[in-house]
Parts: sequence; structure tokens; C-alpha cells
Amino acid sequence: MTASPSGRFHFRAGGAQTEVVVGDGAFRVLGRRLSGIAPGRWFVVSSRPVFRRHGASLLAGTRGADLDPRPLLVPDGEAAKNWAVLGRLLSELSERGLRRDGGLVALGGGTVGDVAGLAAALALRGVPVVQAPTTLLAAADSALGGKTAVDLPAGKNLAGAFHMPRLVAVDPTVLATLPARAFRSGLAEVVKSALLSRAFYRAMPRLVPGLARRDPAAVGEAVRRSLAMKASVVAADPFERRGRRFALNLGHTVGHALEAASGYRLTHGEAVAWGLLAALRLSESRAGLAPRVAGAARAWIVGLVRPPLPPPPAREGWTTRLGADKKADRGGLVAVLLAEPGRVVLRRVTPRDLAEAFSANLPSYNRFEG
Repeated sequence: MTASPSGRFHFRAGGAQTEVVVGDGAFRVLGRRLSGIAPGRWFVVSSRPVFRRHGASLLAGTRGADLDPRPLLVPDGEAAKNWAVLGRLLSELSERGLRRDGGLVALGGGTVGDVAGLAAALALRGVPVVQAPTTLLAAADSALGGKTAVDLPAGKNLAGAFHMPRLVAVDPTVLATLPARAFRSGLAEVVKSALLSRAFYRAMPRLVPGLARRDPAAVGEAVRRSLAMKASVVAADPFERRGRRFALNLGHTVGHALEAASGYRLTHGEAVAWGLLAALRLSESRAGLAPRVAGAARAWIVGLVRPPLPPPPAREGWTTRLGADKKADRGGLVAVLLAEPGRVVLRRVTPRDLAEAFSANLPSYNRFEG
């Protein structure tokens, strides 16, 4: 991986090279980058409210590229990630004349990035995709890594493909427009990333005050550090065959189950925050994590993310969703735990282990509203 002080770096994973650009005005690089990636016709996939807010900025940055200014719109949120939406998207791309020398630009949050990325993987057996995330959750995590998916009735992300983006462009000023809850939700993935990088963990106390007040410099640095951490993991294990990418699922076994059991009333980041709290409890007892590290991480989660309590049906029924966890195998559930900042271990666990670790956080948790 090659990096520069300007917030740009490249890395190679699975035979494809990805460029990451983080900084004010990042969308301005898109025009010449798109033409360099593929000279043909490009199409924007977005949701109506996102394109209304950020479409003009994106289109201004893509001058000089052959980009269709008419977006292909998908629903907001998790409703974008189903077979019907994916099928309609593929049909419309075919009708609009997508060719192998063209590609897709995903403008939006993680759900837009997921369905657009899967459409790019399937259309004409694969065309390039560029990720232009507009949420902190996507900017700090899902936009990079190549995992694309739609949901099935049995659970999240159960049908998908690996399709690495050729470019990830993150403009922190775009993230400043997020509602407070969406911004806080994204901070769950920032905290997770900090726990998976020793250097980021050491920098986190300095960044926390700025993140709490949404300072663009702090947000930009946190996003750059998050994506650099993820790029190093993805480059070492692009298709999740060597076990290295399991680290990126810290907090997600409980998180995905809670999210689904809540009927998606919990955001992904809020559910992951509860998953991280459970993982920290288990990490102390099963992986030897130092209490001071667990305590610091809990303070970041509660102070920055402020996840609401899961609704009662989710608190009572989320463990029934654990069978859909993608890390489960014939031997049962595997939890990603933290031994120390930057070092994870895998441990066999039962649903009861996870339920007890989750419940242990409830008595001392002060609920935040808003």
C-alpha cells in the first residue's frame, strides 16, 4: 500500500488496484479518474434524497467523463438491498446501454454501495464500480473492501459477491450534512477500526473531542485511518479465505442479529455498538483484554455513538438470528474477540455466551435520547 500526506493512497487486492482519496473536494477528482478507469459510459446509482442533496456536486466533479446525468434511483436504507431492486437496476442499466467499457458510481450510504456494487459485479459479468460514500458509516468502512450484497429473508448480506471498487472518494464536508443520529451511528465503525489498529487506538483520545463536535479535520483523519486499516487487512485477505478479514467483523455477530431482530429500527452502527460492548466483555474473560482498554473503548462507544436500548422484542429474540451468522460453521459460532489493540483472536462461543455478554451491559447503561 502506498500513501501520501494528502489523504490519498493506493492498494492492491485480488488483482485489482484501488485508489482512496479522502479530503475536502474529493469529488473533484472524479472526472479524470473515471475516464482513466474506463473510457465508456458511466451511470450513477443513488437514492432520491441523497442525489437531491449531493448530485450536483458529484456531476460537477465528473465533467470530462462520459457520465449519464440521470441517476438510477434505489430506495433509501435497507429497502434497497433486495432481489427486486437489484433486478430492476440491472434491467435499467441494460436498457440505458451499459457496455463493458463503462461503469457505475455509487453515491450514497452503505446500502446504496452494496446494491450498486453487486449490480456492477453482475452486469455484463463485471464492470468497474466507484464508491462515493455520503455517510460516515460507509466512508469509514463499507465503501472499501469489495463486499457487495443484498439481503435474504433469513438475514443480512446472504447473497453477494466480492467486487473491489476502483476508486473510493470521501469528502468530509459531505459528512457534515448528516443528521446527528446517522453521524453517531457511523462512529461505531470508527471505534471498531481504532480497536483494530494499534496506532489508531493511540490516536483516538486526541480525536475523540473533535469527533464529538464533528470537526472536519478530526472526521477526515478518523476516516483516513479507518480506511487505511481496512485496506491493509483486505490486501492480505481479499476474498476472506485466509481468516484475516474476520477481524473486520468485531462486534458484528451480535450486531447483525440485533439489527435484524429490531426490524432495522436500530441502525447498523447502533447495533454494532451493542455488539462491540458484548465483544469487549467476552474479550476480557476469554481473550485477556486489559480492563483499561475495554473501559476506554466502552467510554468511546457510549459517549460518541450513544446507541439507544434495543426495543424489547429485539432484546428478547435476537439470539434466534445467530444461525445466519456467516462465521458460523458445523462446529457452531465463532466470535471475533480482542486480545489487545490491533490483535484479534477467534473463540468458539454459544448463543448463551453472547447473550450473557450483551446483557451484562444493560444494568449500567445510561440511555441517551435523540
